[in-house]
Amino acid sequence: MLISSHLFAQKIFNQPNAKGTWQYVYPFQDKSYVLAIQNGINEKEPVGEDINTNIYFGKSSPTADTIFWKEQVYLKLINDNISYEDYNGDGVKDIVIFSETGGRGGNAFYHLFLLAPKNKKIIRVKNFENIVNPEYNRKHKVIVSYGLSGTNHYSIYKISKDNRAFQIGKSFEDTFDSDPTELDKRIIKILKKSVY
Repeated sequence: MLISSHLFAQKIFNQPNAKGTWQYVYPFQDKSYVLAIQNGINEKEPVGEDINTNIYFGKSSPTADTIFWKEQVYLKLINDNISYEDYNGDGVKDIVIFSETGGRGGNAFYHLFLLAPKNKKIIRVKNFENIVNPEYNRKHKVIVSYGLSGTNHYSIYKISKDNRAFQIGKSFEDTFDSDPTELDKRIIKILKKSVY
């Protein structure tokens, strides 16, 4: 979706007087491409799945900004909320943005944006924000989720061709003290059974 900047009252990027706290990420060598995060667009603290953040991706110029897309999400603003890790095995580190925690702080949730430097594109992975404590397993090319609760559980995810995170197989309890060899066997078993 291309949103022309003339639809906005002012430039989107580098707005010193705009509402909220702004962060800027320059994902490509060409620094005119910007991922801008506007946190705190609501006056009061959101409840549940309320929206408090706009994320824009576009191209900046001295006179007008071209916005390629805009997403509205919930983010809890913390220091060092952005990290980079390859989540689709293409050798390019993607943008991972912290969303919030649950389970008394032991369970973290994130938004994932895949980078395509050749095409200068950024693609949000839908449903990734529902994966608890995600970690990419390069050997099996899956995302491993580890949820901390009364009993700790693993879940295995993949990213579909239409850029959605989806679970494969059933979640399983960590009765093996996170032994990597046992986890490896469980992932292999799920991959053999799953059709996706």
